[in-house]
Amino acid sequence: MLKEFSLFFVFLFCSLNLFAQNSLKLVKTTTPITLDGIIDEEIWESIPPFFITQYEPVYLGNLSEETDIRVTYDDEFLYVAGKMFTNDASTIASNSLYRDRYSGDDVFAIIIDPFNDDQNALRFFTNPAGVRFDHSISNDANSIAGSNPVNSSWNTFWDVATTQNEKGWFVEMRIPFSSIGFQSSEGVAEMGLIVYRWIAFHNERHIFPDIPPNWEQGNIKPSQAQDVIISGVDSKRPVYFTPYGLSGFTRSNELLSDSSRYNYSDDTKFEAGFDLKYNVTSNLTLDVTVNTDFAQVEADDQQLNLTRFSLSFPEKRQFFQQRSGLFDFNFGNTRVFYSRRIGLDNSGNPVRILGGARLTGRINNLDVGFINLQTAESGNLDSENFNVLRLKKNVLNASSYLGGIFTSRIGLDGSSNLAFGLDTDLNIFGDDFIEMRVSQTIDDQVPEATKYNFEDNSIFRITWQRRASIGLYYRFFINRSGADFEPGIGFYRTNNTSDYFYRVGYGWLGQENSIYRQHSVNIGSYNISENETLDLRSRFINLQWNTDFKILGSLELETGLLQEHLLPNEEFNLLRQIYIPVDDYNFYESKISYSSPNSRKLRTNLSAEFGSFYDGSRTQFVIEPKVVANIHFEFGGSYQITKLSFPEILGRSTTDFTAHLAQIRGQYAFNKKVSTSAFVQYSNVDELVGANFRFRYNFSEGRDLWLVINEQAYTERDQFNRGLPDLPFVQSRSILIKYNHTFTF
Repeated sequence: MLKEFSLFFVFLFCSLNLFAQNSLKLVKTTTPITLDGIIDEEIWESIPPFFITQYEPVYLGNLSEETDIRVTYDDEFLYVAGKMFTNDASTIASNSLYRDRYSGDDVFAIIIDPFNDDQNALRFFTNPAGVRFDHSISNDANSIAGSNPVNSSWNTFWDVATTQNEKGWFVEMRIPFSSIGFQSSEGVAEMGLIVYRWIAFHNERHIFPDIPPNWEQGNIKPSQAQDVIISGVDSKRPVYFTPYGLSGFTRSNELLSDSSRYNYSDDTKFEAGFDLKYNVTSNLTLDVTVNTDFAQVEADDQQLNLTRFSLSFPEKRQFFQQRSGLFDFNFGNTRVFYSRRIGLDNSGNPVRILGGARLTGRINNLDVGFINLQTAESGNLDSENFNVLRLKKNVLNASSYLGGIFTSRIGLDGSSNLAFGLDTDLNIFGDDFIEMRVSQTIDDQVPEATKYNFEDNSIFRITWQRRASIGLYYRFFINRSGADFEPGIGFYRTNNTSDYFYRVGYGWLGQENSIYRQHSVNIGSYNISENETLDLRSRFINLQWNTDFKILGSLELETGLLQEHLLPNEEFNLLRQIYIPVDDYNFYESKISYSSPNSRKLRTNLSAEFGSFYDGSRTQFVIEPKVVANIHFEFGGSYQITKLSFPEILGRSTTDFTAHLAQIRGQYAFNKKVSTSAFVQYSNVDELVGANFRFRYNFSEGRDLWLVINEQAYTERDQFNRGLPDLPFVQSRSILIKYNHTFTF
């Protein structure tokens, strides 16, 4: 055994030496750099530029413009300089002044893998107007078990300055090491680095290092980054203390106990709290929150649910964004940790978070994530404590890990729910991976006789896939969930089912003179069966064709066969309108969708779906137009119309129904500090129209004044057929003013 371990460590040491030989040592500056977008400091002339290649639309094709990118650092900051030379300066696209709202602009970006783990990274990018955009990236930019590897809601502290003239546009970035974190050994740290330039006019991306477009998001893939070395850095570890004050009023209504009328209830709010961020070490970050508030978060998008299962919504609250990908523990539609279970009730209404803490980072090759939060009593919910512990350790190679998760939800009323899980993701060769996950829950509501029964209280999944978009790619998985599997801080659509899935496809790149950049075709099937009987509950088999054009946008065609088997007592009302009885259903559907290039001032996404649906038919059209009037104003939205038609049968009072879901978004930025946004949406299914208006004055990084107005109004108030009084016009309303101020120590 000792000999085997010795050979393993010799192999590991040789591998590390090989990687070190391929690393690029960055030049450290000892002279100050003025962040003004004018690249005139002497240090920049002494640093060699990166060798730039074309990533798309033609891999290794001729560059239409010259791009010059250089990187240096000092004790506190990483500095990046980019010269985006442009033959015709009038073609430079700068469409947004609104932070984190990319709108088809020209882009300069740097991706940093701070721990050089080939899995996680941070993306900082800007447009010619110097607007900041920042994202976190997880899972090597792969979508694993349905999770999105790019988190656009993540924010941190950094600065950028840009200038523009007849020769092009120019960028200087200054990124604190305290905002990215790193691991060092004897004063030396190794990171991964990617830089790129996106030229909207040519739909062209320049990149360093040379990365082939073999993956869906290869341009941000940490495992393809250039290893770089920095030395002699003793990063400061500042404390960011951000208190906030909030005032305003809210209005809601409720039906009186005698059902005679609805009564408005007004509540004046005065709130205060704080967040604190501190890098305990250069690779561990502690966040503390007291009386947490999310007043400035944009409202959720309404969704049209044409299934018999519940829907999930994305997390937009800032506290849950730090290393959010680390906490992923997904089984497709089932998640052991779903952060929206904390601070929100089952209807999506806020529940006060009294406070808590989060610790995230990396210790050697072990990723660590811990969350503890306490919520207040609210409605039918007692005060509860939530805990999440997530660990991931590299094994075998940089792209493989072994991990675990533990969650607990403990109520002051004595209720409890615990979840345990183990997972591994093994890069067995090339782009082939095997994932295995298992989790068990223990819930106090489960009868004592079966509470600890692993077969009933667990879920298991194994997946084999080739994570690529060029050449042959595939994905196969089997999944089994027990009847009593109940993740208290999680999300699931079904239990007591066994699922299996496959998708096999092939993708190829176009030639240099071709109008398309990439084609792919695939066939897939997803099947859900009852555990004991193996009776089929749900299935789809579909064929997809995708074309990504070089300058004309993208086109997708899809057709498929679906089956639904409703068990006794599983009849339901589709959209609360149309009765679907217990039966076996076979139906087909087809879809065509088109997305215009994102670089155009007027752009749109279009889709049409049609086919049979249960024992009826469905026709659906969606249009999502967007107009970028100028750098200040942007306007867009979406409109979805769904026509449902069903035959007359016993128990079905409604046979035809047309669902409308409309959304309108607009944003106006006076400059990079002052901006407004409005979001209005309407659904005739929910019979509600909602409006969310936000005004932001960003005095400086970490100092914000917000005015937020939310309103929900009923569009159908008559409840005579239910024997109830008419609904009030306004369901709920709130007007809130919030100010937060970050102090740095």
